[in-house]
Amino acid sequence: MKLMALYVAIIVVGAFLAWGIGAAVAAYSESLSLPVFLACFFLNFWISWRLAVRLTEPKANSPV
Repeated sequence: MKLMALYVAIIVVGAFLAWGIGAAVAAYSESLSLPVFLACFFLNFWISWRLAVRLTEPKANSPV
């Protein structure tokens, strides 16, 4: 449960970052902003999963 909660929290933060990057690119090129946003948005899912798994994996010394 902790893994999924952390994953969703990281996804939300990443989605706002993707939106911000897309908005920044839109100031320079409207036609490029959508592909950049979509790339960031979908890359966010992969990066968030890897980060959430790394943050919730048990420690090597843990007796649990």
